[in-house]
Parts: sequence; C-alpha cells; structure tokens
Amino acid sequence: MNKLSFYGISLVVALIAALLFISDIFVQVGAGERGVLMTWGAVQSGVLNPGLHIKFPIAQSVVKLNVQVQNSQAAETSASLDLQDVTTTVATNWHILPADAEWVYQNIGNEDALIAKIIKPTISNSVKAVTALYNAEDLIIHRDKVRGEIEGQITNSLKQYRIVVDSANIIDFKFSTQFAQAIEQKQVAQQHAQQAQYDLQKAQVVAEQRVVEAEAQSKAQKLLQSTITAEIIQQQAVAKWDGVLPQVVGGNGVIPMIGPLTSTASGNK
Repeated sequence: MNKLSFYGISLVVALIAALLFISDIFVQVGAGERGVLMTWGAVQSGVLNPGLHIKFPIAQSVVKLNVQVQNSQAAETSASLDLQDVTTTVATNWHILPADAEWVYQNIGNEDALIAKIIKPTISNSVKAVTALYNAEDLIIHRDKVRGEIEGQITNSLKQYRIVVDSANIIDFKFSTQFAQAIEQKQVAQQHAQQAQYDLQKAQVVAEQRVVEAEAQSKAQKLLQSTITAEIIQQQAVAKWDGVLPQVVGGNGVIPMIGPLTSTASGNK
C-alpha cells in the first residue's frame, strides 16, 4: 500500500469518526416524551423537554420516557364478601407526570420496570381489596360504585410514584359456573314474579272498574225509580202509540178494544 492510499483511508476513517462524534452530541426528544440526562451513568436533575438537545459524547447519555396516557389491563381473581370466586378485568389509563420523569427513572427505572414493579401490583391489590367488600351479586348491581372505589384506590396508591390515573374501567366480571347459573335462575324467577304481579294488578283494576260500573248502574236505576210517575208512564205510552187500536176476536168477528165504549154498551144492556 502506498503512502497516498494510506492517507486516503485514514482521512475516510477520520471523517466517519468525526460524523459519529458530532451525531452523538445531539439528541432529539420527541413529542409525548421527556428525556433523563445521565453523566457517566449518574442521573442529572431536571428533564429534557421535547426538542433538540446537546450532550457530551461518551460521557453523557439520555433515556427517554413516554409521558403520554398509557393503558394497563389485567384480570384479577379474588374472593367476594360471600366467598364467591370472581375474576375482575380492569383497564387503567395512566401517565407519568412530565416534570417528574427524572424522579421516576432514578427511583423505579424505565417504563417496563414501572409497569412490572408498580402499576400491575397496585391495580391487582386495589381490585382485590374492593371486591372483597361486596357480595358477588352486589358487584353487578353496584358496578359503577365498585369502579369508582377501585379507581380511587389506584389513584391514591400511584400518587406517591408520580403517576397520574386518568381513569379506571371495569371491563368484565366473571363468576363460577354454578354461581352464574344461580344468578340466571334468580333473574328468571324475578321476571315470572313481576309478570304475575302485573297480571294481578291488571285483574284488580278490571274488578274495580266493574264495581264502579255496577254502582253507577244501580244509582241510575234508583234515580229513575224515584222520579218516574203514572203520568210519565202514560205520556211515554201515548208517545209510542202508532194510532192502531188493539183488536180481539169475538162471535161477531174482529172487534176493536175500546175501553170506554165497551163500558157504555154494558150499561145500556
């Protein structure tokens, strides 16, 4: 290898080394992240906000932590107050306080360590503590109240670790097969009882209506009987008469029935 070639290779290597050195000077912290600056492995106070930052190559490094909302979902099996096995699936939304990212990394570690050491155990303990206060059936009936208590416990427990809980939601309750069947049978029995109660109330309403109608008819008849007279009856009969006299059959044929004339004829005889 001649001297010129050697110098050329050395120049290329030097340029590459220079580029690597220069690129190691700058560090980019993305949106939704905070940077933790370390010098020779020691965490420095403060955090690096989103943007471009300068550090000393080799001596300093930057660890980036996600401060956006993250979701942790887990299914926890525990015993209810009435000693029924219940598996509660809870989804928790949380995020690291941006200003405390340096504290979180120094005291706990990166995000994987945070989830494994703090987030999951806290959710598990909170779910078990709250479900133990309720009978299995009440967990279903008071689902929203149970959710609120679980969220409150998780929030209070994570506050000391600079973690903010945005929400906690119960995704599902699962019970033993025997208990689930018992709940289903109870619901069916309640539906039948409600239908029977509805039918009874309906029958009572119909009976009451009939009593009211009968009382109204009775009052109407009594009122009619108290106001009717012989003159009214005669007026009604005259009003309905069509002008045709009733007739009877005698020895002399058909004879009209006229009361006053018959009486006169009998007197003449």
